[in-house]
Amino acid sequence: MTAPKISVLIPLYNRKNYIAQAIDSVLNQTFQDYEIIVRDDGSTDGSADFVAEKYAAEISSGKIILRRNKKNIGQFPTVNKLIREATGKYFMILHSDDLYLSHALEHMHEVAEIFSADVVHAGTFFQSPEGGVIDENTPLKLMCYENRVLEKIELVPEDSALRFREWLNFDTFMDAQYNIFNRNFILDNDIFFKSFENVLAGGNNFFCLQWILKAKIFVKTPAQFYVKRDSPDALFNLNMTSERVTKFISAQIKFSAWLEDFFAKDEFFKDNENLRYRARVHLFLCADNHRLKNQGVYKNGITPELHHAVENAFRERYGKDVDYLVFLFHRLHCLDFDKDYREIISTS
Repeated sequence: MTAPKISVLIPLYNRKNYIAQAIDSVLNQTFQDYEIIVRDDGSTDGSADFVAEKYAAEISSGKIILRRNKKNIGQFPTVNKLIREATGKYFMILHSDDLYLSHALEHMHEVAEIFSADVVHAGTFFQSPEGGVIDENTPLKLMCYENRVLEKIELVPEDSALRFREWLNFDTFMDAQYNIFNRNFILDNDIFFKSFENVLAGGNNFFCLQWILKAKIFVKTPAQFYVKRDSPDALFNLNMTSERVTKFISAQIKFSAWLEDFFAKDEFFKDNENLRYRARVHLFLCADNHRLKNQGVYKNGITPELHHAVENAFRERYGKDVDYLVFLFHRLHCLDFDKDYREIISTS
């Protein structure tokens, strides 16, 4: 059997109400040389069984491949599995509650082929209103988190220093789902998501840092092809419970230790402490903002539950004498220190 040109990778966990719209948006593409691989991560709402029943014909024909994790391992370890088992020349990642516009695969594949690209990146996308309903009458909002909106397709210079500055300055948006990747490029460079404590460490941001520095041919397109659903139960909208706060901090501590080994081996970072420092600050600041500040973990002050959550994370790694570390952690999160940190990472 001839390998498809594109593998569309869909990690699935408790998205029974949304998964059909995601899959249908792929089935209705103008470009049809693809496979869809859905990997269920131990859903408890019957998501996998729903897919198996609704798309029995497509699964039987091989157009859709449905796989199941034996236990819940988390979204990004599941994505890593999907990348390894894809067979297409290229792959794209589609979240199970989002969807594609009908030209998505055709445009991204065409640009990738014209440039023989390792990665093609789209910096703008559409987002649904709060509530997550998406139908033909839904007013979608055009989103761009980058500092510059493109007017035409651009080939990004193969200049690691320039690309690193763009990464620091949010000139390339980090989330992986807005790209098409050459699968061999990703595998040959061992670029995968890193997680500890079942928590994505370094976020999409670290995955982006890896490919943005390694890609020989990196192309940006102004086209919009992706629709992000802002649903109340989306991962980025979930409350940070005390247990999740502990796991997040523990994951970041373990990631910090692992990151030192990564920097020591990487050609761009290994002989430059200033670059390593700026990268660490950026990674930690972005993760911290996304998981703690933006979700209002400290909106009620330092509650006993929050204090114990932070304390437990530090005790696990450093033992009992962590009172000063815990104090500093709380103190920083009760201040607005983003401006100072951003000045640090922007300094050459």
